[in-house]
Amino acid sequence: MKLLFFISHIELSRNNRGDLHLHTHNEHEMLYCYEGESDKINSGDLLFYPAGQEHRLNCVSSETIKLMQIYFDEDLFSSTVNMEKEALFVLGQIKLYLKFNNSVSLSRIGSERVRKLFESMEWEFKNRYHGYSWTIRLKLIELLVTLMRDRDFIIPIRGEIAQPLSNSHIQDILFYINTNYMNKITIDTVLKFCPVSRSHLHALFKQETGTTFVRYLNEFRCNRARELLVTTSDSILEISLKCGFNNLSHFGHTFNTVVGMAPGIYRRNNIT
Repeated sequence: MKLLFFISHIELSRNNRGDLHLHTHNEHEMLYCYEGESDKINSGDLLFYPAGQEHRLNCVSSETIKLMQIYFDEDLFSSTVNMEKEALFVLGQIKLYLKFNNSVSLSRIGSERVRKLFESMEWEFKNRYHGYSWTIRLKLIELLVTLMRDRDFIIPIRGEIAQPLSNSHIQDILFYINTNYMNKITIDTVLKFCPVSRSHLHALFKQETGTTFVRYLNEFRCNRARELLVTTSDSILEISLKCGFNNLSHFGHTFNTVVGMAPGIYRRNNIT
């Protein structure tokens, strides 16, 4: 049976410093520190490790650090349900911008709300009354929305704080890009599921996102390429294809325009 979610407690101390080795897993991992302070994590902090990302939990402290831990798989959400489709979009945004910094900054109110959600999910997981999996799924959705709405959690989309989108068609397009960026995407592609004219779609997209459709798509793909250049040993050609570029020349030109340097130079400058 595939793991959809698992909830547990972790205690770290001088004698038990956690897993010091880099590792990955197929599920997303969130950790909430509810007691203790260390050199890297303090009470009220939230850590988020997307599926497939190498990481280690290693901190030094003279006292015991207590954390709640949740593993969950994206299959917990269904892309066919509108509410959960939006949750997947939120999760995609969070994964994208926490790729290199897994510590989530939250306001005091946001941190307390996250703690209560963790505690509630743990209670459901432990007692397993009828419908407990539905409840955990809904509370995970609430947690993701809590992160996106928290005043101290800033997601830098084109250098600005992400603003709520008022047009559901644009939400659908952004979700589609988030999940299909590796495939061929054109305006004609999205017009198949957005019942508006081509000119109206361009105007709506610019109004809601502050940029053009093509520029947004290129920036999204290049941001994904930046991650792969630093976190994998894939060739530049392999990365270009994985990010939806049909040839190496097009990838190099677009990446240089968006990032300001060639992919090879970016990789050399950012691998330590």
